[in-house]
Amino acid sequence: MARGVGLILLAIGLGIVLLNATDPTPTFVETSGSKATATTVTGDDGTTSSSVAGADEPKAHDPAAVTILVANGSQVKGAASRVAETLKGSNYVLKESVNTKTPAEASVVYYATGYEADAAAVASLLTPKPGVVPMPDPLPVADLAGANVLVVIAADIAAGH
Repeated sequence: MARGVGLILLAIGLGIVLLNATDPTPTFVETSGSKATATTVTGDDGTTSSSVAGADEPKAHDPAAVTILVANGSQVKGAASRVAETLKGSNYVLKESVNTKTPAEASVVYYATGYEADAAAVASLLTPKPGVVPMPDPLPVADLAGANVLVVIAADIAAGH
């Protein structure tokens, strides 16, 4: 009797495995969070693929709501003011340009929390395109003056402006 029960259980287990392996219907598993949706799909050939849509994609603000401070970290006099004028043409709010505390090795666009997409947009307006990174601590300027984005100009950009 135990042998018969064992064979039945084995047959049921084997049947479940075979059904799952040959089921032509894709399996969808969706997980929703506040910002992302993950989807896993199992295809006819048993392979699975996953994707995540909308995962923390930063959104840019209206340029008129973004305050920028341009700081000259180069030896080129007036470079920050010339870059600020270029950015002003894109409708950003500009603070009066300043100098950095120490010379900058490379131009960079720093952003406050929530302004990453704005910093990337600002960087795309400059040539060569500088790096985009979170606001450092300590700041390379004496006072941020309430700016959401800090553009530090080094010799790489100053030479072209």
